[in-house]
Amino acid sequence: MFPAKIEINGQSKELPSEYKVLNYNGHAYVPIRLIGESLGLGVRYTNSLESGKVISIMNEPTGVDETTKKTWQIQYQLKIGQDQAFVKGLLGEPTVISTDQNQELVWRYDISAKSNYIFMNLGQGYNIDFNALEKGDLGAQLFISWSDEGRIMLIDLGYKQKSWIYQYYLSPDNSGINLME
Repeated sequence: MFPAKIEINGQSKELPSEYKVLNYNGHAYVPIRLIGESLGLGVRYTNSLESGKVISIMNEPTGVDETTKKTWQIQYQLKIGQDQAFVKGLLGEPTVISTDQNQELVWRYDISAKSNYIFMNLGQGYNIDFNALEKGDLGAQLFISWSDEGRIMLIDLGYKQKSWIYQYYLSPDNSGINLME
């Protein structure tokens, strides 16, 4: 452990108790999420078969469409354990509020949906409508599962970028991005 104070842009930053600074072989290792988010950047960790373990740090995109902006916000600002007020402040009201087969609360967001878009519920809990993403009837679709305490338990996002369909998911024990043609 390394008892260092952190300053970001000249302002002292108090380290929350869950964060520590380490000194190893003369190098100080700082909590990247704390630093990145303090600078207004998005930070995400993914562990996928395609790309392996990746920590990604990125500015919020500007001058982009609603789907791109919301997709960035979901991937870089939503985290397991956040509360419902934070999500509503970030993304607005969900399109649908329901429960899954385990009677757990699930919010669905249909992002950039065409006015005639109809969600096809196959009776198997929630499933991203990959067909609508492929056809362009939907820009992105997000499902958030909630704990009994009103905290995010699972994030499942589907979106199309160029000719690829992506599925980004985040759960307490893993995260990843799947690519589909």
